[in-house]
Amino acid sequence: MNRSLGSARLALSVATAILLAVAAVSAEPRVFDLAIHGGSLPSEQRVLRVQQGDAVTLRWTSDRSLTLHLHGYDVEQRVTPQTTATMSFTARATGRFPVEIHGADGRGGTLAYLEVHPR
Repeated sequence: MNRSLGSARLALSVATAILLAVAAVSAEPRVFDLAIHGGSLPSEQRVLRVQQGDAVTLRWTSDRSLTLHLHGYDVEQRVTPQTTATMSFTARATGRFPVEIHGADGRGGTLAYLEVHPR
């Protein structure tokens, strides 16, 4: 009986390892090109949807200098006019996370939301 229990545990461990490897390989890289004008994004870019495990790249441009902060992932990026600023990370935590403008001029607020859905 111990031999069958040991075999079952080994089979379960191997199956788990295979599933984890497949999930890591199947994670889709997601790239978003986001242009901020007048402190806002077009309405269709205000909610960014990805799957847990996705490699995410947010490429930002802006008509004015500002700092962006993706809450929940603690990613911050300075954006200046005529340049592209990049935020890259793996979407590990699920939920809805705001991207906020942190500006020296005191204006700010939520620019967009990143929604990370379970795989």
